[in-house]
Amino acid sequence: MRKGVLSDQQGFTLLEMLLVVSIVSVLAAVAVPRFNNAIMLANTARVQSDLQVLNSAIVLYQAEKGSYPTEIANLGDYVQDIGNVKPPKGTCRLKDGSTIDITETDYKIAEGGQEATCQGKKLSEFGRKD
Repeated sequence: MRKGVLSDQQGFTLLEMLLVVSIVSVLAAVAVPRFNNAIMLANTARVQSDLQVLNSAIVLYQAEKGSYPTEIANLGDYVQDIGNVKPPKGTCRLKDGSTIDITETDYKIAEGGQEATCQGKKLSEFGRKD
């Protein structure tokens, strides 16, 4: 073999590399929005589930005590580990087609005490369009 001859080297051509990069880019362009949508749907489902549990606890509280609770912490007898029931961070879908970013760190009791809320929104406001 002569010095300086590169004919035996293995590797990828520039065209092959460009083709691979473009395929990966197309896959990423399709996958990222779907992933973000899946995260949003999971956040929405969690908020709905949490609000349903809290609303059930409010009904039990009212039946036992004869009044509605004034704050979520009052539901400790009805919800296990109530101090750690927090809304997820991220975006949630509302039934009117809009989305909200969860910025509050706690669920709250709506005025009147009959229902729990997340960012001022009740359970019936979360989810997909009907």
